[in-house]
Amino acid sequence: MSRFLIIEDNKMMTHILAQLLRKSTKIEKLLYATTAQQACSQLNRFEFDCIFLDLNLSKPLDGIEVLEFIHSHQLQIPVVIVSTDSEMDVVKQVIKYNPSDYLVKPISLQKVKRCIEKLRQSRQVYLLG
Repeated sequence: MSRFLIIEDNKMMTHILAQLLRKSTKIEKLLYATTAQQACSQLNRFEFDCIFLDLNLSKPLDGIEVLEFIHSHQLQIPVVIVSTDSEMDVVKQVIKYNPSDYLVKPISLQKVKRCIEKLRQSRQVYLLG
């Protein structure tokens, strides 16, 4: 796993997550998007192994639009939700899109490493099955 897309409108959070990813795994390509529109454009142009998606982009829950895009285009990309929102209504709304993981901010190196390992294991099971 080495091609990542970070979808986050907060530059500081983007920088922190990028640093944590670099410390957690080898990265071949790391791209960024700050809006749902930029994210969908990136998804049309490049292939990614994993997406880290903030739900609260330029408007509340704009990240849901990205999840809908991925779902409607049947893109088989693991999506990790990174959000401050752990409200049950939001989690229920997101669950129907089957994200690979849900990280609640503040994020840490330990959370990111655990997430990457979980993704690796699920991909190995998929590849072996």
